[in-house]
Amino acid sequence: MENHAEDGGPKAAANVVVHAGFALTGVVTTMLGPLLPVLINRWSLSDARAGLFFSAQYFAALTGALTLSALLVWRGYKIVLVAGFALIAVGVSSLLLGNHTMGLIATGVYGYGLGLILSSTNLWVAEIAGSRRAAAISIVNVAWGLGAIACPALVAYAQKANAVPALLAGIGALAGVAAVTLAAMNVEPRSETIANGTPAPSFLPVRKIIAVPLGAFFFLYVGCESSVGGWTAALAKRMGTSPGNMWALAPMFFWGGLLVGRVFVPMILRRVKEQNLLAAGLIVGAIGNLALVEVRTFQTAAVCGVVIGLGFSGVYPILVSSLVRNFGERAKRVASIMFPLASLGGASMPWLVGVVSTQAGGLRSGLMVPLAGVVVMVALLPVLRRQAFA
Repeated sequence: MENHAEDGGPKAAANVVVHAGFALTGVVTTMLGPLLPVLINRWSLSDARAGLFFSAQYFAALTGALTLSALLVWRGYKIVLVAGFALIAVGVSSLLLGNHTMGLIATGVYGYGLGLILSSTNLWVAEIAGSRRAAAISIVNVAWGLGAIACPALVAYAQKANAVPALLAGIGALAGVAAVTLAAMNVEPRSETIANGTPAPSFLPVRKIIAVPLGAFFFLYVGCESSVGGWTAALAKRMGTSPGNMWALAPMFFWGGLLVGRVFVPMILRRVKEQNLLAAGLIVGAIGNLALVEVRTFQTAAVCGVVIGLGFSGVYPILVSSLVRNFGERAKRVASIMFPLASLGGASMPWLVGVVSTQAGGLRSGLMVPLAGVVVMVALLPVLRRQAFA
């Protein structure tokens, strides 16, 4: 990834902090999955009521994404990043301090912070990466994946040691450190006018219809990712085939597959077109998701999680890259639509998994929801290819 010099561009130190902070958001974004059985037991929740935690997180993230464009135009990246990490610190630290309602409020607080951080970091990386933006976005999402894959292990250890509140307090403290550190740094990318002495090019001439299939993909992909990562621990626990609290590690295999895949995405993109990698990944994800609703053991569920993660690994970086490539300077404004749609998918689809599970009498039925989402994305591929990759 390109790093500008200190005069007006993001410092190398800021680049490190942004990537480290993104790893922390990987923990926070995914922690509801392994924590969900804990929350269910703590407050005696049904699956439908437990699914409200996902809704609280992602609807709040949707609000954060909706306000992102205005905040970036008003004060730039620094205020967005600092405020985002500060809210994560407050929300995560207070998650277990009250009753179910207070827990939902705390989830909303850190969810709003996530909405600011996740969207702005991807835009920040895309803005400074130039022509290799898909690879750069994949790299920063590897950092996110490191946090996501570490999260189930951290929660499992904390449960065994009866230290879940201490774990949440520690995560909140690290988010606070990130906020304070970024407040003291210059993180604003230089414009192309400053860097090259010439005006930045205007956005590429594209048909507005591109936004329709692209928005559908943002909604469906994040919804499917959140559903699989959020409910696999509960599925593994109910199978009763994992020793002790090993079921809490089930999401780790999904996030691990996602992480490994994103490590190789930059190399794959040197030889494979983005649209072809997108198609192959969704097909692999669909196969893994279909198998997940049929498996009966912890081991086979873990294998399915890895397969789905590998398939999904290139999807989000390619979507963000396509957004910036097709809309150029207007990407920040279009992002005020795309990222909220992504958050809406994350808010609604995991909740819908819980509703279907409760109504149909089983979590396997609920997990048909992300499978249906992947099938719809595969069906929409020809439309997206014609509009966004022409």
